[in-house]
Amino acid sequence: MIAADTNILVRLLVNDVPEQAEVIRKMIKNGEWLYINSVVLSELFWVLTKVYGYPKNDFIASIDVLLESEGIHFFNAEIVKNVLSDFVQTKIGFVDCLINEINSSNGFKTLTFDKKAAKLDGMVLLN
Repeated sequence: MIAADTNILVRLLVNDVPEQAEVIRKMIKNGEWLYINSVVLSELFWVLTKVYGYPKNDFIASIDVLLESEGIHFFNAEIVKNVLSDFVQTKIGFVDCLINEINSSNGFKTLTFDKKAAKLDGMVLLN
């Protein structure tokens, strides 16, 4: 297994540089696994939504595709699924959902000044 940088996933999902996307597809087809860490997932959200203009639903669909793809291994698929669930069910930002879920999975509450994020179970608003 080899870890992927954000641009690898962008090429794979957006196919904006077909030659590079094909190299990645061939690697996966030949049995290589790509590891996706939480920082890459966070950056992928930013790139797809801000640079490529993906609406929320398209971003979620893209992550669902990656979760179901052979050759893709997230740092913790259960955390990613929980983050997507929180993100779908609330108006809270993706990265806030990710921070909260990672911390909660490690038994921590997350202290925040963000009133909206504090609505997540596991977030504690500091007044």
